Amino acid sequence: MSERDLRLFLVLDALLDHRSVTRAASALGLTQSAVSHSLRALRARFGDPLLVRTGNALSPTPRALALRPGLSLGLAELERVLGRQAAFDPAQSTRCFTLATPDHPQFTVLPDLFGRIRREAPGLDFHVRSIGSGLAEDLASGQLDLVLAGAEVEHQLALDRALMRARVISEPFRCVVRRGHPALAVDLDLDTYAALPHVLVSTTGGNTGIVDAALAAVGRRRRVAMTVPSFPAAIWMVAATDLIATLPKAITDRASRHEVEIKEPPIILPSSDAYLWWHPRFQHDPGHSWWRQTLTDAFAVLRP
Repeated sequence: MSERDLRLFLVLDALLDHRSVTRAASALGLTQSAVSHSLRALRARFGDPLLVRTGNALSPTPRALALRPGLSLGLAELERVLGRQAAFDPAQSTRCFTLATPDHPQFTVLPDLFGRIRREAPGLDFHVRSIGSGLAEDLASGQLDLVLAGAEVEHQLALDRALMRARVISEPFRCVVRRGHPALAVDLDLDTYAALPHVLVSTTGGNTGIVDAALAAVGRRRRVAMTVPSFPAAIWMVAATDLIATLPKAITDRASRHEVEIKEPPIILPSSDAYLWWHPRFQHDPGHSWWRQTLTDAFAVLRP
Protein backbone atom coordinates (compact mmCIF):
# COMPACT_ATOMS: atom_id res chain seq x y z
CA MET A 1 0.00 0.00 0.00
CA SER A 2 1.39 3.38 -1.00
CA GLU A 3 1.62 6.41 1.26
CA ARG A 4 -1.08 8.08 -0.86
CA ASP A 5 -3.39 5.10 -0.36
CA LEU A 6 -2.86 5.27 3.39
CA ARG A 7 -3.75 8.97 3.45
CA LEU A 8 -6.91 8.29 1.46
CA PHE A 9 -7.97 5.46 3.76
CA LEU A 10 -7.39 7.63 6.82
CA VAL A 11 -9.63 10.29 5.29
CA LEU A 12 -12.32 7.72 4.50
CA ASP A 13 -12.19 6.37 8.05
CA ALA A 14 -12.55 9.88 9.48
CA LEU A 15 -15.43 10.71 7.14
CA LEU A 16 -17.25 7.52 8.12
CA ASP A 17 -16.73 8.38 11.79
CA HIS A 18 -17.76 12.03 11.65
CA ARG A 19 -20.10 12.12 8.60
CA SER A 20 -18.86 15.67 7.92
CA VAL A 21 -16.00 17.09 5.84
CA THR A 22 -15.50 19.88 8.39
CA ARG A 23 -15.29 17.56 11.42
CA ALA A 24 -13.15 15.01 9.58
CA ALA A 25 -10.72 17.74 8.54
CA SER A 26 -10.51 18.98 12.13
CA ALA A 27 -9.87 15.47 13.46
CA LEU A 28 -7.11 14.85 10.89
CA GLY A 29 -5.52 18.29 11.13
CA LEU A 30 -6.20 18.93 7.43
CA THR A 31 -7.99 21.63 5.49
CA GLN A 32 -11.54 21.05 4.29
CA SER A 33 -10.25 21.42 0.75
CA ALA A 34 -7.75 18.59 1.26
CA VAL A 35 -10.44 16.29 2.64
CA SER A 36 -12.80 17.13 -0.22
CA HIS A 37 -10.03 16.41 -2.73
CA SER A 38 -9.33 13.05 -1.06
CA LEU A 39 -13.04 12.18 -1.13
CA ARG A 40 -13.11 12.84 -4.90
CA ALA A 41 -10.08 10.57 -5.30
CA LEU A 42 -11.74 7.86 -3.21
CA ARG A 43 -14.91 8.06 -5.28
CA ALA A 44 -12.88 7.64 -8.46
CA ARG A 45 -10.92 4.74 -6.98
CA PHE A 46 -13.99 2.77 -5.90
CA GLY A 47 -16.38 3.90 -8.61
CA ASP A 48 -18.91 4.84 -5.96
CA PRO A 49 -19.96 8.12 -4.28
CA LEU A 50 -19.20 6.49 -0.86
CA LEU A 51 -20.83 9.35 1.11
CA VAL A 52 -23.79 11.41 -0.05
CA ARG A 53 -25.32 14.47 1.57
CA THR A 54 -28.60 14.02 3.44
CA GLY A 55 -29.59 17.22 5.22
CA ASN A 56 -26.61 18.53 7.19
CA ALA A 57 -24.70 15.24 7.27
CA LEU A 58 -23.02 12.78 4.93
CA SER A 59 -24.57 9.31 4.74
CA PRO A 60 -22.49 6.27 3.70
CA THR A 61 -23.52 4.24 0.68
CA PRO A 62 -23.80 0.43 0.90
CA ARG A 63 -20.35 0.21 -0.70
CA ALA A 64 -18.86 2.41 2.03
CA LEU A 65 -20.56 0.38 4.77
CA ALA A 66 -19.15 -2.82 3.25
CA LEU A 67 -15.64 -1.31 3.28
CA ARG A 68 -15.80 -0.06 6.84
CA PRO A 69 -15.20 -3.23 8.94
CA GLY A 70 -12.02 -4.17 7.08
CA LEU A 71 -10.87 -0.56 6.92
CA SER A 72 -11.29 0.02 10.65
CA LEU A 73 -9.60 -3.22 11.63
CA GLY A 74 -6.73 -2.65 9.20
CA LEU A 75 -6.04 0.87 10.45
CA ALA A 76 -6.34 -0.22 14.08
CA GLU A 77 -3.80 -2.99 13.51
CA LEU A 78 -1.46 -0.57 11.75
CA GLU A 79 -1.72 1.85 14.68
CA ARG A 80 -0.92 -0.98 17.08
CA VAL A 81 2.14 -2.09 15.10
CA LEU A 82 3.53 1.41 14.57
CA GLY A 83 2.40 3.05 17.77
CA ARG A 84 4.36 0.94 20.25
CA GLN A 85 1.90 1.87 22.94
CA ALA A 86 3.08 1.69 26.53
CA ALA A 87 1.47 -0.82 28.86
CA PHE A 88 -1.51 0.47 30.83
CA ASP A 89 -1.08 0.69 34.61
CA PRO A 90 -4.46 1.38 36.23
CA ALA A 91 -2.86 2.12 39.59
CA GLN A 92 -0.96 5.07 38.08
CA SER A 93 -3.45 6.24 35.45
CA THR A 94 -5.79 9.26 35.68
CA ARG A 95 -7.82 8.23 32.64
CA CYS A 96 -11.63 8.52 32.51
CA PHE A 97 -13.48 5.44 31.23
CA THR A 98 -17.03 5.58 29.91
CA LEU A 99 -19.89 3.08 29.73
CA ALA A 100 -23.49 3.27 28.49
CA THR A 101 -25.78 0.73 30.13
CA PRO A 102 -29.30 0.24 31.52
CA ASP A 103 -29.77 0.19 35.29
CA HIS A 104 -29.45 -3.60 35.75
CA PRO A 105 -25.61 -3.61 35.90
CA GLN A 106 -25.60 -0.39 37.90
CA PHE A 107 -27.05 -1.99 41.00
CA THR A 108 -26.06 -5.65 40.58
CA VAL A 109 -22.35 -5.88 39.72
CA LEU A 110 -20.93 -2.40 39.15
CA PRO A 111 -21.07 -1.15 42.78
CA ASP A 112 -18.77 -3.92 44.04
CA LEU A 113 -16.53 -3.55 40.99
CA PHE A 114 -16.13 0.20 41.43
CA GLY A 115 -15.53 -0.29 45.15
CA ARG A 116 -12.55 -2.50 44.34
CA ILE A 117 -11.25 -0.21 41.60
CA ARG A 118 -11.45 2.82 43.90
CA ARG A 119 -9.14 1.03 46.32
CA GLU A 120 -6.71 -0.29 43.71
CA ALA A 121 -6.73 2.57 41.17
CA PRO A 122 -7.92 5.76 42.90
CA GLY A 123 -6.78 8.01 40.06
CA LEU A 124 -9.23 6.55 37.54
CA ASP A 125 -12.52 8.33 36.82
CA PHE A 126 -15.68 6.77 35.36
CA HIS A 127 -18.70 8.13 33.54
CA VAL A 128 -21.70 5.77 33.40
CA ARG A 129 -24.61 6.96 31.30
CA SER A 130 -27.96 5.55 30.26
CA ILE A 131 -28.80 4.03 26.89
CA GLY A 132 -29.77 6.74 24.42
CA SER A 133 -29.31 7.94 20.87
CA GLY A 134 -26.00 8.39 19.09
CA LEU A 135 -24.27 5.35 20.56
CA ALA A 136 -22.59 4.23 17.33
CA GLU A 137 -21.26 7.70 16.62
CA ASP A 138 -19.95 8.14 20.17
CA LEU A 139 -18.23 4.75 20.09
CA ALA A 140 -16.57 5.58 16.77
CA SER A 141 -15.37 8.99 17.96
CA GLY A 142 -14.07 7.71 21.30
CA GLN A 143 -16.47 9.79 23.38
CA LEU A 144 -17.87 6.46 24.61
CA ASP A 145 -15.73 3.41 25.34
CA LEU A 146 -18.32 0.66 25.71
CA VAL A 147 -22.01 -0.17 25.53
CA LEU A 148 -23.32 -2.91 27.84
CA ALA A 149 -26.91 -3.88 27.05
CA GLY A 150 -29.23 -6.54 25.72
CA ALA A 151 -29.34 -7.51 22.06
CA GLU A 152 -32.42 -5.33 21.47
CA VAL A 153 -30.12 -2.29 21.50
CA GLU A 154 -28.42 -3.49 18.32
CA HIS A 155 -31.68 -3.25 16.39
CA GLN A 156 -33.48 -0.37 18.06
CA LEU A 157 -30.50 1.97 18.27
CA ALA A 158 -28.94 0.85 14.97
CA LEU A 159 -25.51 0.04 16.33
CA ASP A 160 -23.05 -0.09 13.43
CA ARG A 161 -22.36 -3.57 12.08
CA ALA A 162 -18.63 -2.78 12.14
CA LEU A 163 -18.70 -2.78 15.94
CA MET A 164 -17.21 -5.63 17.92
CA ARG A 165 -19.33 -7.56 20.42
CA ALA A 166 -18.84 -10.03 23.27
CA ARG A 167 -21.48 -11.64 25.49
CA VAL A 168 -20.84 -10.91 29.17
CA ILE A 169 -24.20 -11.77 30.82
CA SER A 170 -26.35 -14.87 30.37
CA GLU A 171 -28.80 -15.65 33.17
CA PRO A 172 -32.25 -17.23 33.62
CA PHE A 173 -35.52 -15.40 34.20
CA ARG A 174 -37.69 -15.52 37.33
CA CYS A 175 -41.25 -14.31 38.00
CA VAL A 176 -42.12 -11.86 40.77
CA VAL A 177 -45.52 -11.19 42.42
CA ARG A 178 -46.41 -9.45 45.66
CA ARG A 179 -46.81 -11.47 48.83
CA GLY A 180 -50.44 -12.41 49.34
CA HIS A 181 -51.19 -12.22 45.61
CA PRO A 182 -54.19 -14.43 44.69
CA ALA A 183 -52.06 -16.19 42.09
CA LEU A 184 -50.00 -17.70 44.93
CA ALA A 185 -53.02 -19.72 46.07
CA VAL A 186 -52.58 -21.96 43.02
CA ASP A 187 -49.66 -23.20 41.00
CA LEU A 188 -48.30 -20.61 38.60
CA ASP A 189 -49.23 -22.56 35.49
CA LEU A 190 -49.27 -21.21 31.95
CA ASP A 191 -52.99 -20.35 32.01
CA THR A 192 -52.62 -18.30 35.21
CA TYR A 193 -49.41 -16.67 33.98
CA ALA A 194 -50.95 -15.59 30.64
CA ALA A 195 -54.10 -14.28 32.34
CA LEU A 196 -52.29 -12.03 34.83
CA PRO A 197 -51.52 -8.37 34.01
CA HIS A 198 -47.80 -7.93 33.41
CA VAL A 199 -45.30 -5.15 33.95
CA LEU A 200 -42.59 -4.94 31.30
CA VAL A 201 -39.19 -3.30 31.71
CA SER A 202 -38.42 -1.48 28.46
CA THR A 203 -35.13 0.40 28.37
CA THR A 204 -35.52 1.38 24.71
CA GLY A 205 -39.22 2.21 24.47
CA GLY A 206 -40.58 -1.06 23.07
CA ASN A 207 -43.77 -2.68 24.35
CA THR A 208 -42.92 -6.35 23.78
CA GLY A 209 -40.08 -8.57 24.89
CA ILE A 210 -38.69 -12.09 25.16
CA VAL A 211 -41.75 -13.32 27.06
CA ASP A 212 -44.12 -12.21 24.30
CA ALA A 213 -42.12 -14.12 21.68
CA ALA A 214 -42.10 -17.25 23.84
CA LEU A 215 -45.86 -17.04 24.46
CA ALA A 216 -46.56 -16.47 20.77
CA ALA A 217 -44.60 -19.64 19.96
CA VAL A 218 -47.14 -21.67 21.98
CA GLY A 219 -50.16 -19.73 20.75
CA ARG A 220 -50.58 -17.52 23.82
CA ARG A 221 -50.60 -13.80 24.53
CA ARG A 222 -50.29 -11.70 27.65
CA ARG A 223 -51.55 -8.28 28.62
CA VAL A 224 -48.75 -5.81 29.31
CA ALA A 225 -50.62 -3.50 31.68
CA MET A 226 -47.61 -1.31 32.46
CA THR A 227 -44.18 -0.53 31.04
CA VAL A 228 -41.42 1.01 33.13
CA PRO A 229 -37.87 2.08 32.17
CA SER A 230 -36.01 0.44 35.06
CA PHE A 231 -35.77 -2.87 36.89
CA PRO A 232 -36.12 -1.46 40.43
CA ALA A 233 -39.31 0.29 39.30
CA ALA A 234 -40.72 -3.07 38.17
CA ILE A 235 -40.07 -4.58 41.62
CA TRP A 236 -41.72 -1.65 43.38
CA MET A 237 -44.74 -1.78 41.07
CA VAL A 238 -45.16 -5.50 41.63
CA ALA A 239 -44.93 -5.10 45.42
CA ALA A 240 -47.79 -2.58 45.39
CA THR A 241 -50.14 -4.04 42.75
CA ASP A 242 -51.57 -7.22 41.26
CA LEU A 243 -49.01 -7.14 38.42
CA ILE A 244 -46.48 -9.88 37.66
CA ALA A 245 -42.99 -9.27 36.30
CA THR A 246 -40.57 -11.63 34.57
CA LEU A 247 -37.06 -10.43 35.30
CA PRO A 248 -33.43 -11.61 35.14
CA LYS A 249 -32.37 -13.67 38.15
CA ALA A 250 -29.79 -11.12 39.33
CA ILE A 251 -32.65 -8.66 39.77
CA THR A 252 -34.99 -11.03 41.60
CA ASP A 253 -32.14 -12.15 43.88
CA ARG A 254 -32.03 -8.56 45.16
CA ALA A 255 -35.79 -8.24 45.60
CA SER A 256 -36.05 -10.02 48.97
CA ARG A 257 -36.23 -6.72 50.90
CA HIS A 258 -39.54 -6.01 49.17
CA GLU A 259 -42.84 -7.73 49.91
CA VAL A 260 -42.61 -10.04 46.91
CA GLU A 261 -42.44 -13.75 46.09
CA ILE A 262 -40.22 -15.36 43.46
CA LYS A 263 -41.54 -18.08 41.15
CA GLU A 264 -40.19 -20.13 38.24
CA PRO A 265 -41.73 -19.13 34.88
CA PRO A 266 -44.26 -21.69 33.62
CA ILE A 267 -42.82 -21.42 30.11
CA ILE A 268 -39.39 -22.12 28.66
CA LEU A 269 -37.59 -18.84 28.09
CA PRO A 270 -34.20 -18.15 26.51
CA SER A 271 -31.54 -16.73 28.77
CA SER A 272 -31.35 -13.02 29.49
CA ASP A 273 -28.21 -12.03 27.61
CA ALA A 274 -26.27 -8.79 27.50
CA TYR A 275 -23.25 -7.82 25.42
CA LEU A 276 -20.37 -5.41 25.37
CA TRP A 277 -20.04 -3.41 22.14
CA TRP A 278 -16.99 -1.37 21.14
CA HIS A 279 -15.45 0.15 18.05
CA PRO A 280 -12.56 -1.80 16.42
CA ARG A 281 -10.45 1.36 16.41
CA PHE A 282 -9.83 0.76 20.12
CA GLN A 283 -9.42 -3.02 20.01
CA HIS A 284 -5.68 -2.83 20.74
CA ASP A 285 -5.59 0.24 22.99
CA PRO A 286 -4.08 -1.02 26.29
CA GLY A 287 -6.38 1.04 28.53
CA HIS A 288 -9.47 0.12 26.55
CA SER A 289 -8.46 -3.54 26.66
CA TRP A 290 -8.11 -3.32 30.46
CA TRP A 291 -11.58 -1.75 30.78
CA ARG A 292 -13.19 -4.42 28.59
CA GLN A 293 -11.50 -7.27 30.42
CA THR A 294 -12.30 -5.79 33.82
CA LEU A 295 -16.00 -5.66 32.99
CA THR A 296 -15.97 -9.11 31.39
CA ASP A 297 -14.37 -10.61 34.51
CA ALA A 298 -16.73 -8.79 36.86
CA PHE A 299 -19.85 -10.06 35.09
CA ALA A 300 -18.62 -13.65 35.02
CA VAL A 301 -20.87 -14.20 38.09
CA LEU A 302 -23.86 -13.68 35.75
CA ARG A 303 -22.73 -16.24 33.17
CA PRO A 304 -23.20 -20.01 33.45
